[in-house]
Amino acid sequence: MSNESGCGCGHCHEHEHREIETCGCGHCHEKEENKAIPIIITVIGALLIAATFLPFVNEFAEKILLILSALLCGFPIFINAFRSLKKLKINESVLLVIAVAAAIFLGEFFEAAMVSVLFRIGELMEDFASDRSRKSIEAIFSIVSDEANLITDGGKIRKIDADEVKIGDILAVMPHEIFPVDGVVVKGEGSVDASALTGESLPVEISESSKISSGMINGNSTVHIRATAVKNQSSAARIVEMVENAAQKKGEAQRTISIFAKYYTPAVVIAAILIAVVPSLITGDWQSWIHRSLILLVASCPCAVVLSAPLAFFSSMGAAAKNGMIIKGSRYIEAIAKADTVVFDKTGTLTTGELTVGKIYRADGVDVKKVISLAAKCEYYSTHPIAKAIVAENGETDMTGTSDFSEIAGGGTSISAPEGKILCGGERLMIRNDIDISEFPKAHVYVALNGAAIGAVEIDGEIRSTATETVRKLRKLGVEHSLILTGDTAEQARKVCAKCDIDDFRSNLLPEDKLTALEEIKDCAKGVIYVGDGINDAPVLAAADVGVAMGLGTQAAGEAADIILTNSELSRLADTVYQSQRTMKILKSNIAFAIIVKLIVIALGIAGIAPMWAAIFADVGTMIICVANAARLLKVKKY
Repeated sequence: MSNESGCGCGHCHEHEHREIETCGCGHCHEKEENKAIPIIITVIGALLIAATFLPFVNEFAEKILLILSALLCGFPIFINAFRSLKKLKINESVLLVIAVAAAIFLGEFFEAAMVSVLFRIGELMEDFASDRSRKSIEAIFSIVSDEANLITDGGKIRKIDADEVKIGDILAVMPHEIFPVDGVVVKGEGSVDASALTGESLPVEISESSKISSGMINGNSTVHIRATAVKNQSSAARIVEMVENAAQKKGEAQRTISIFAKYYTPAVVIAAILIAVVPSLITGDWQSWIHRSLILLVASCPCAVVLSAPLAFFSSMGAAAKNGMIIKGSRYIEAIAKADTVVFDKTGTLTTGELTVGKIYRADGVDVKKVISLAAKCEYYSTHPIAKAIVAENGETDMTGTSDFSEIAGGGTSISAPEGKILCGGERLMIRNDIDISEFPKAHVYVALNGAAIGAVEIDGEIRSTATETVRKLRKLGVEHSLILTGDTAEQARKVCAKCDIDDFRSNLLPEDKLTALEEIKDCAKGVIYVGDGINDAPVLAAADVGVAMGLGTQAAGEAADIILTNSELSRLADTVYQSQRTMKILKSNIAFAIIVKLIVIALGIAGIAPMWAAIFADVGTMIICVANAARLLKVKKY
């Protein structure tokens, strides 16, 4: 019954891009409040209660100490209750104040003090358990360039604000700069890092007429582009907007809890008044029925639920954090516990982000080893990620007798070796050099010797060692359906699906396509977990029921995600689901136990059978039992 703000009243604030809504329950604190003050007050209140057990404290002093404890710890509750009554609202604070006042009126000073102190402890626990306000997703703005290099009519370059760029302007993008707006290349060629948009680690080759999206990072050469969109309509800006809008869609389930809590306390107060007044008017026994109504108020005080719920979440989140799983709020424990579908990004999530050599094709009469050996010689001096993967695959490379190394921007490499002139690169490089590659399937790299193609090399991402086992564990936990959403090709996605035992995939997706695909998946699922790591994953991380970010991913993904696997161990995903399911089982059992005990005591109290100590047990006793049960979550059990 607790939401992320954690009081169990259901009215506390939601944080993503919304104003704080306070309920007057005493749990919604001002953010600027000195956090040490509530702790000090709670400790003093507890010490005052403890002092009553000292042998030299007489009965009068004991009452004074307990009343001081109740007033000191209950003061914020009293203030909130007063504010609520001024607005003609009856909420949990009002109920607690009535319960404390009733306990003092009936001479149950220990009960009054305990209710106040325990309520304050619950507040402190929940303050630690929940992330009171999710940080603004500032990291996403890192893909938006604030400046642009405008080429004037005179051919000079003038730096301007990116907001001033107009459609049709010619811009110069220097090496390693972020493309400020969407555009088309009008001069130059090379490669760009598109991982911020597609999540794919392989560089993308560009040349004249190639389309460019803002947020891409230029490679080693200067290119000129013609702007096809202004800044706030370009790809990077749309990603920012999608993240903000997607985040606002969360928290629908919490509104149902808010409605329940809104009517709970008024119903209890009204019931107590009716029990005190109606039978008294009939029987004339005012003292007896007022006493029974006070038992109802004390027994129905929701402290057991209010405290055990946040403690369960706090214990679970604290234990998870020690094991590399940061859960940003209690609502995500509930969401991931009931999820039945998991969606993975490919690169950096199921794969490590490191490139490896996949299938190698060879021409007739050419050995596979020769293909990779000559490719390694040609790529030996290149710092390109693909080149490094090829050299690593070959092992020790003999560069004796090689000369005239050349690297073609966005194309590939060439070198003279004892075997002859070696050319290594993409399809464009082969076509430019009139080399026929028609006998080979489409590949990332082709290898040519003395003007003839001798082989082709596919480049794959290295699959995480725990990926397959994680998917299988998730199925056992009830997360039965699994998919991949990726900006990579269908062929690459199909390979990863097969290796990781994943059900299905959708490929060649841009960020907006991923978001659309995720919404379609959500329509057919009880709950969807999305696991990703790139800036391009931020919108889908925010839109999923639970967004999980790999720790080695971008800051933007971490900000947009609800759960972060800090050590980038994918196996922790199954542990997180298992821990969350345990948490919800314990929480539900606590709530059921507390409600059943309270209903029994209330019924017996109204019948005149239950004494005040039974009401105290229904409140404090059930709370202690529920807290002890929730404490089992302090240790994560790996699945």
